[in-house]
Amino acid sequence: MVTRRDLLKMGILGSSGFVTLPSGGGFGRVSRFFDHNNQGSSPRLTPFVDELPGTGNSPFQTLTNVDPFSNVQDYAQPFCGPRTHYYEIAVVERNVKFHRDLPPTSVWAYVDKWGGNIPDRLITFQYPKIRLGQQIGGGYLARVHNFLTTAPRDFGFPNVTVHFHGGHQPSPADGFPHDISNRPSSFPAQVTIPVGGFHDYAYPFADVGIFDGPIEEAERPSTYWFHDHFLDFTGQNVYRGLANIAPAFDELDAGDETASDTLALPSGAHDIPLVLMDKTFDISGTMVFDPFNGDGFLGDTMTVNGVVQPYCRVQRRKYRFRFLNGSNARLYQIFATNDLRQTFPMTQIATEGGLLGHPIRNLQSFSLFMSERVEVVVDFADRIFDGQQVVYFENRMAQSDGRKPDGVSSRGTKLVKFIIDPATVDDPSRVPDTLRPFAPISAAELNASEHRSFRFDRRHGVFTINGEPVDIEKPVSIVQRNKGQVWTFSNNSGGWWHPNHVHSEFMRVLRRNGRTPPLNELDGNAKKDTILLKGGDKVVVYVKFRDYPGPFVTHCHNLEHEDMAMMGRFDVVD
Repeated sequence: MVTRRDLLKMGILGSSGFVTLPSGGGFGRVSRFFDHNNQGSSPRLTPFVDELPGTGNSPFQTLTNVDPFSNVQDYAQPFCGPRTHYYEIAVVERNVKFHRDLPPTSVWAYVDKWGGNIPDRLITFQYPKIRLGQQIGGGYLARVHNFLTTAPRDFGFPNVTVHFHGGHQPSPADGFPHDISNRPSSFPAQVTIPVGGFHDYAYPFADVGIFDGPIEEAERPSTYWFHDHFLDFTGQNVYRGLANIAPAFDELDAGDETASDTLALPSGAHDIPLVLMDKTFDISGTMVFDPFNGDGFLGDTMTVNGVVQPYCRVQRRKYRFRFLNGSNARLYQIFATNDLRQTFPMTQIATEGGLLGHPIRNLQSFSLFMSERVEVVVDFADRIFDGQQVVYFENRMAQSDGRKPDGVSSRGTKLVKFIIDPATVDDPSRVPDTLRPFAPISAAELNASEHRSFRFDRRHGVFTINGEPVDIEKPVSIVQRNKGQVWTFSNNSGGWWHPNHVHSEFMRVLRRNGRTPPLNELDGNAKKDTILLKGGDKVVVYVKFRDYPGPFVTHCHNLEHEDMAMMGRFDVVD
């Protein structure tokens, strides 16, 4: 299939980013009823008629634990042992319901290969409770099968690769975006999954420093997500449905609010993931997508956990909400509101880099850019909720195109509705003043670090890093393992914003535009795997790549920018 970058090189994709192609032609097909100047709009759908998947009568399945494989791929064998759990995931095309009044929609989805009666919704399963801090020989070995077909389609490419986003795993298990010939000898010749093939993903869930030390228990995420990462087609494949969320735990954040020797954060049914994605549908229920929009695709219908504006019943007690922005190009500003537009406070406890050192209390709203995770606790038993029967999470970030948002409005789109039970219940959970404390990077460590700069810019109609589009065979940096890095990211692209994601390790944000960063990204309180670069921004971060050598990538997580070449490969070497 010819990509948008190929069309640009051939000079047949205009500056508007749109070209009309015949249905079924050699370049693929533009999504049905799509017109660049007036794409149409989704059918008007009644909100809050479907239950939020993952709660109440709509639970997630638990992935089936299978017998050990006898033919584990070579690179993964050293990470497998007597405590390893084995799972099989299938990438399939299936019909699901996004809303009570929409016909079933064809999607690509991750499902449990042995799941039996799989619910007819987009997100079906969760991994069994992920425990961090394991020794090598534990963790998970996930075999992912590609059961898609090569049949003609409006958009998407049927080869896949799975990025376990936020994970610290071997390079061949990281979801590298393409097979490469210029590779270390330890890196497999094939890491992508063609139709009919499979790949083994080794997730040790071991602490950073497991091989050379010191062990870094502070480098533990609390919410992973995994998604397709195939070169040039990530945006299309993720939009088709290839994304899921995976909460993680350890002895401190144990997922048991009754345990006195843990943080006792809200757990079980009171720990709720919320995957935000915007879609556009036609009247037949088909998802609509513009594969030639280089700014970033925006949908007009908001989904949470794969359902249009669902509802959820909650008790008068504390809840932990794990937000993930799984959209291609939309940014959110999340408020807790009621029908009178009154707002209610939240407490932030985590970013995608795991638990904060200390919670940020009395938060009136928070931003959520692409791939970012934010975790908040809302206490529905607080007296401020007295008399409230219904509360919503509402997005008040206005956005009319994929380049960047327009700004925060006084009202927006209600994403999910919470119906509060009037009865008071016991609540053993808490949010202590100290969560996972850690020290900022020392001056001595910074002084001993290597310094590199990455400019996010735009040339000849494609997005570039340091003036160059991605060449997956050519590393932009060779990074010494266990050598501290001070990286400066700057956005020189004009009117486009870029959330930059670095694979394999968390970043410590040192300076933002020459100033001290805010608490939700400040080193010493927060860690990040993605940072937002607004127009003209310059952000300085510290990162150290430990344990796993091999090729990795850094890229913009506006998925259309990523697919339009804003990515760089870097190789970690011993």
